[in-house]
Amino acid sequence: MKLKFNKSKMLEWVYITIGVMIASLSVSFFLDPIDLVIGGVTGLGVIFKALLHRDISFYIFIINMILLVVGLIFLGKSFFLKTAYGSIIFPVFVKLFNMLYKVAFTEPIMDKILVVLFSSLLMGIGLGIVIKYGGTTGGSEIPQNILLKYFHIPYSVSLYLIDGLVIMLGYFVFKEITDVLYGLVYIYLSGLVVDRLVFSGFNKRAVYIISSECDKIKERILVDLGRGVTQIKVVGGFSNTERNKLVCVLSSFEFYKLKKIIEEYDPHAFFYVVRADEVSGEGFTYGK
Repeated sequence: MKLKFNKSKMLEWVYITIGVMIASLSVSFFLDPIDLVIGGVTGLGVIFKALLHRDISFYIFIINMILLVVGLIFLGKSFFLKTAYGSIIFPVFVKLFNMLYKVAFTEPIMDKILVVLFSSLLMGIGLGIVIKYGGTTGGSEIPQNILLKYFHIPYSVSLYLIDGLVIMLGYFVFKEITDVLYGLVYIYLSGLVVDRLVFSGFNKRAVYIISSECDKIKERILVDLGRGVTQIKVVGGFSNTERNKLVCVLSSFEFYKLKKIIEEYDPHAFFYVVRADEVSGEGFTYGK
């Protein structure tokens, strides 16, 4: 049984590595050659490369290392260890693919529509694989978790906030309003691909959980994910035993975090996921 567990975990790391590799391919072969700012650490890497004239992988690595130290200070050792792997190998793959690109191609693909389409597809596939198997590429996920923990800003809001600020910073550096629009389209398209890979098309799911550790799981949902949760008394049809059921609506990225939480507290928990066709209320719609 232990061998099976180890093989399963090893396979997860293999898939995470493949996902990071695909995502870095998108950066090296498409985004970096035409200096397209798409948000996050990669977008900052493009900006710093234009200003300071060093390889983009160097800046991605430096920013990720700074963010890892910040994460260690504000989020603890556990988060640091889970994030370090992706934070390190992502810029390594970017550097390797940059070297390959220089050997294979003499000039970049200048059609930005093609660049946005193909690079967002690759990035979405790569990140989708990473998220699906519980991994991360580091980067903006660290400030997202800090904003959640200390300011209770949900992931869905902080993601757009951080990426939007980076894209606007790119405008002040490159003075190209069309690049801002391309960056926004890129984020939207790659998000669609991630969602298609992780959840087959819709990015909000209602998760129903029946477990003997409902209280612990509920606490982690409230604190770590910043999502509301409903607790319902249910009775087993076969056992006639009263138990608690948790109901929570969240995004695809948050679901795989929740899945890890459930496995941590109760590997034998029963849970199922359904598509939420329309979601409204606190945490999903604002300004009401």
